[in-house]
Amino acid sequence: MQKHSKIALFILVAGVLALIGYKVMQPHIDEHLYADTSDARGTKGDITIGVDNWVGYYPLCSKEMRRLMRRDGYRLSCIDDGADYSKRMKGLERGELDLAVATVDAYITAGHDFRYPASIVAVIDESKGGDAIVANSDAVKSINDLKKAKDLSLGYTQDSPSEFLLRAISSHFDLDVFKASHIDRIPTSGSSNALEQLLNGKLDVAVLWEPDVSTALAKGNFTTVISTADTKNLIVDVLLANKTFIKNKPEQLDSLLATYFKVLKYYRDHPSELVNELENVTDLPQQQVKQLLNGVEWVGLKGNTQGWFSQQQLLIDTIESTIGVINDTSGKAEQWLPNNDPYRLINSLPIQTAAKTLNNLGLQENSPLSTSLSFKALTDLQWSHMSEIGTLKTRPVIFSSGSDQLTANGKQQLKQTAESLTHYPKFRILVEGHTGLRGDKILNEQLSAQRAKAVKQYLVDELGFEASRIHAIGKGSKEPLERLSGESQRRYANRLMRVEIALLSETY
Repeated sequence: MQKHSKIALFILVAGVLALIGYKVMQPHIDEHLYADTSDARGTKGDITIGVDNWVGYYPLCSKEMRRLMRRDGYRLSCIDDGADYSKRMKGLERGELDLAVATVDAYITAGHDFRYPASIVAVIDESKGGDAIVANSDAVKSINDLKKAKDLSLGYTQDSPSEFLLRAISSHFDLDVFKASHIDRIPTSGSSNALEQLLNGKLDVAVLWEPDVSTALAKGNFTTVISTADTKNLIVDVLLANKTFIKNKPEQLDSLLATYFKVLKYYRDHPSELVNELENVTDLPQQQVKQLLNGVEWVGLKGNTQGWFSQQQLLIDTIESTIGVINDTSGKAEQWLPNNDPYRLINSLPIQTAAKTLNNLGLQENSPLSTSLSFKALTDLQWSHMSEIGTLKTRPVIFSSGSDQLTANGKQQLKQTAESLTHYPKFRILVEGHTGLRGDKILNEQLSAQRAKAVKQYLVDELGFEASRIHAIGKGSKEPLERLSGESQRRYANRLMRVEIALLSETY
């Protein structure tokens, strides 16, 4: 009897396990059955991308992109995580996402805790006016006003391109925005919230993105302090590919990249179709859609291969300068990258493969080199009518005593200044020489002018700047700095002897 009971129990357990197994496997069995008995049998697989609603990402998930990927045998899924970068990095780390998008600064900071689970395989776009610092004109008109104005309220969206734009400007122009006691920093829940507070008078300054930038300028007494229309290689969006995806499914990545650049060409050739699709997707009127599009500059295949991933090392330079900004404004130098090596974040092989795949397509994107500006020579009177945007961080540019000969340290300081200048290619440059208070005023002015000209010559001859872009003048001891509380006479005298470099724009 005991033996029969054991047999019955065994049969019962086996039956239960079989039933559970059937329930678990049934969806997979059905999936294979449906796939084998329908047009889905030709599908090669799914590709999943983590995104948000930035307009620059639209072509990657557009109707045309999905159509071409389906034709190539792949189902494309774009998952909008609302710009939750931590969630996005976790998805890459766990293999839930094959690819994802991010700004360079966001990947450096958010990817760190997940040991950088992906490689940058393409540059998608660059913000060109899509982000801006906008201010009440009665409170702030220029970057220098942000240094001097008292009791300012400033709103921005944390962990966003707005914050990085603010950090970059703070670092390059020595604003100390994130520590200054005269600025009340107010986190906002997105650009629209910052705009609302600016319009209601609760903020003196707000960091906005389009279409809110255009809305603010159209509605009141507001001015653009600076925008990404004036910058270069500052806010850069990239495509990240899961490292396992790159290794195990290179043909899928090649298909996606090749298709993406075809789609970019398609929308470049059919701009009205892009506008119409974005009207439907965003529920914005056509004029605002066009404002959004004016704020983004897409990077095509040629721009990637001949610029960002070329020997020019634009991508490497951007990674390194971004880390410099983050460390400078956070108050501590942190080693973000494995072995401090920016090359660990990028993989150029996929873009090279895509270029070979599309070799005969005839894409006509401009190389980044073709966008360089040329500055006409100005008279002293014309220079005097220029409007000052802001003074860059003053570095200790040292000369040999009593001369205009740059020391090795002085040249190194100018190289660091030049790195900041590369982000603002549209502005002219003013070099001002200053001396201490001692000595003959006329001789001081002559020496300061000679030193300013020496700085200009070094920028032109050694660092490749255009001579007609730079104006060098000597101020002598006419504009001394304020002496700091508790500052020794010697330290103050050393601070007075300086070279200031400012950015200028046309006055209309």
